[in-house]
Amino acid sequence: MAEEKMAWARQPDDRQWDGPEGEDPRTLYQMLMTSVERFGSEPCFGYIPEAGMARVHLTYNEFGELATSVAKSLNDVGVKAGDRVALILDNSVQWAALSYGANAIGAAYTAMYTHQHGAEWAYILNDSTPAILAVAGPETLDKLVDNLGDDKAAYPPCGIIMLGDEEANKLPPEGVTVHKWSEFVAAGRASENEFEIADDPFALNTLIYTSGTTGNPKGVMLTNWNTLSNILCVQSAFKIYVGDKNAAFLPWAHSFGSTFDLHWMIRCGVHINLISDLTKIADECIEIKPAVLLAVPRVWNKFYDRVNSQFEAATGVKKILIGKAKKHASRRIAKAGVECDAVPASGFFDKLFDKLVWKKVRARFGGNIRFCMSGAAALSPDVAEFIQMVGFSCYEGYGLTETAPLVAANGWSGPGKSRLRTVGLVANGVKVTIDTDAWDDPDRPDEGEIIVHGPNVMKGYWNNEAATKEVIMEPGVFRTGDLGKLDKDGYLAITGRVKSQFKLENGKYVSPAPLEENLKLSPLVEQAVLDGRNMLKTYLIVHPNMEAMKAAMGAAGVDASGSDADICARQGTRDWLLAELKANNMKAPVWKGYEVAANLILDPEEWTTDNDMLTPSMKVKLRNLLSHHESEIAKIQG
Repeated sequence: MAEEKMAWARQPDDRQWDGPEGEDPRTLYQMLMTSVERFGSEPCFGYIPEAGMARVHLTYNEFGELATSVAKSLNDVGVKAGDRVALILDNSVQWAALSYGANAIGAAYTAMYTHQHGAEWAYILNDSTPAILAVAGPETLDKLVDNLGDDKAAYPPCGIIMLGDEEANKLPPEGVTVHKWSEFVAAGRASENEFEIADDPFALNTLIYTSGTTGNPKGVMLTNWNTLSNILCVQSAFKIYVGDKNAAFLPWAHSFGSTFDLHWMIRCGVHINLISDLTKIADECIEIKPAVLLAVPRVWNKFYDRVNSQFEAATGVKKILIGKAKKHASRRIAKAGVECDAVPASGFFDKLFDKLVWKKVRARFGGNIRFCMSGAAALSPDVAEFIQMVGFSCYEGYGLTETAPLVAANGWSGPGKSRLRTVGLVANGVKVTIDTDAWDDPDRPDEGEIIVHGPNVMKGYWNNEAATKEVIMEPGVFRTGDLGKLDKDGYLAITGRVKSQFKLENGKYVSPAPLEENLKLSPLVEQAVLDGRNMLKTYLIVHPNMEAMKAAMGAAGVDASGSDADICARQGTRDWLLAELKANNMKAPVWKGYEVAANLILDPEEWTTDNDMLTPSMKVKLRNLLSHHESEIAKIQG
């Protein structure tokens, strides 16, 4: 495709970032309306209404009209500028329409996860005091009523919008209106009342609640300009063309998903295709054929595991072809001297092996991916190198909810300027400093807490001045709690969390996060936590891939009989798996000798939001996990 198919010119590196200028959008709704004007008849959304049905598509014109109708209806039922509109919805056209409709009238959306605990919904609703709430359907409404009870004051004053055509099972108290989505939209379309289009770039766009790993969730106050400065920074910095498709499955209730898988795509004229079944991402990608794919490391790790397992199982001619394809790809990439960027095959044999091996691997994601991005956790360099070998450009980024989220990323600064083992160069308009006083490891004097200065920094935490003062040093300056370092060329590397670091008895510091991600590359490991504070050696808690582990144990002649709980409790299983991980995963240079685990606890139960071991954004609740295994940890310490 030609360069002129990009929706916008790239922002100049030397522009000011204090606020919008010239033709910059001032709010997200204004950004949407500019895209509607520019891309009108182009497809905007594709989604599967129900299992077994064909994908349905909406144009930019149709979505713009829907968002405006929602804005009118919100205005008519009493939602005002400065109010909050709460969402308990999965990614959907309705989710997007409500967020843009709220923005149009100057309200802020606050989104929750449908799989979140009802008690967390109740906390967030009580804290954010929304004017209106949208729920995914009768089951979500049932759970809401169970947790909010019979007190009318606990419910939003403008009522509840319920998606779908089904009737409600449990109703909120008398006087709380339940609006059906279709009727709510129809009322907006029929309304002759005009609303004043909000125009304040520094007004709240969203309240995003943090995952609450160490206490109650905190409401992060992000303005229009916080989010828009992120979007404008990467506008046309990556090869996204009008009409490109993406496969959207990152939750929009998370800042990575909303800023980049929704708002950025709308800005660029992309055809956003919603994944309807997260267990079948690859199947739906084959149908969608996305050019852009944003995902978290877990998706890339599973891709890496699956492809490499199949490569290892290959025999005969197929095994020879795979070996030659790997050798040619490695040689080609080394010759190009670039990291992260895909290097197209060149020469007869290189193209031949690419066609016979790598093209088939690329076809698993539809065969059309131009680039992918990874965020929300550390991406293993081994996985990144493998993805480059497959023929995808894969760029890792770094950010936090409090920074809207982008702080730094590979890829945005142009071809040949990405570096593995870093999260790239700091975004335009953003400055990073390293506070080495927050960190006292004499072996790593150049590391410290990452401090972010920029237009992307949140206003603070909603209704929580004490927590705000802990992290906001002055307006636009944020203490991240992350450890990192900047090299002489300005590339940022993340080395851990200040609070998750722990010190062993020998005085050595351990940063568990990158080591845990490295462990998850093992096909035998689903989830892993490394700990050992104030102990002589580290230990692991692992939820294994039971099927893969039982097969490997059988092949190794290790007893794999009994239930999953029996197998995980057996010392022979733990000794065998620990030896396997030491031999294949806990190796230098990634692992230092004192970081290698001396003990292993196996947990047969998956860590989920339902058993309160994970936050809604899939972070491990360490306190809960350690408490659950308290007696086994005590044996190790003894």
